[in-house]
Amino acid sequence: MSSDWTGQQRYDNTLQYLKSVDNELGKHVDETVLNGEDKGKIGEGLSLQGHKMYAVFGSKPVGRAVRALLLCQRAYLGPHWGKSRTGAGDYRKPNGPTLTKNQYLGKSEAVVQDAIRSYVATTPTTFTLADVAEDVGGGVSGLDLPWETLTRAQNPFPSGLVCFNALLWWLYKSGFVSLRWLARDGGGIGAENANELLGNGTPVTRTTLAATPRGMMVNWRGANDANSGICHWAVSLGDGYAVGANNSGGGRLNGKDVMVTFRSGGGAFGVFKMEDMWDVYSGDKTYHPKIGRSEFVVATIDPATVPNRSSGKK
Repeated sequence: MSSDWTGQQRYDNTLQYLKSVDNELGKHVDETVLNGEDKGKIGEGLSLQGHKMYAVFGSKPVGRAVRALLLCQRAYLGPHWGKSRTGAGDYRKPNGPTLTKNQYLGKSEAVVQDAIRSYVATTPTTFTLADVAEDVGGGVSGLDLPWETLTRAQNPFPSGLVCFNALLWWLYKSGFVSLRWLARDGGGIGAENANELLGNGTPVTRTTLAATPRGMMVNWRGANDANSGICHWAVSLGDGYAVGANNSGGGRLNGKDVMVTFRSGGGAFGVFKMEDMWDVYSGDKTYHPKIGRSEFVVATIDPATVPNRSSGKK
């Protein structure tokens, strides 16, 4: 009987179950979760005994799955793993374990396993990142969802006001990155390190930009130390247009105004012509006064090549 287990026995049983769902995730959780505590103490915290309704409506397989999900949360949502723009990131709610137990009470084991697999990256085969970006759109900025119940099926879905923040949520929902990646690499992303975390990609020319395949990430950025923090991220729709958030509406090139053509939406969120954004970045936006010219790169990045997209950066 699980109610008679020691904390160590409950931890071991939960880890065994987690490895049966995804072996790599189980091993990584076992390496990450300790944070100065012994496994027996952690195992005590995985008990469902305090939630009486599980004895009525629950089942042993669902109970094991919920404990495995709680163990994932213990490993990845706290500040020993999570990152933010200013340092450690704590994505836990004070009542997170209770929220989790309530959320999955009466659900099937398969539903809980899907939540566990949100901590693992996949490679979609029936849709692209562009499909997700179009479907989610600008999302709901400022949506304060508990990460303990956040899955890829979440509706409404979060977004971000900055181009790469919106992209992170699209990457997660599509499966290209995991929730543990989102808490660590995604939590600490900024203009200055976005390429380190998302990839540098393959440079393209203005002529070839329009032919970028649907679902590829596109990155416009400065190409020297003085303007490397200037960047924009979007997702190609495969027809010369891209979908993105916080889009520039225009700029100056060779002393003249250049405007970005939007097929729909606008600066906050919209679908724009990629060649127009090229012109913006080839002008004053990336101009370097010391060298007397603009220096910039436009590159395409396959979302399946995001570094450490399942495990998160060590």
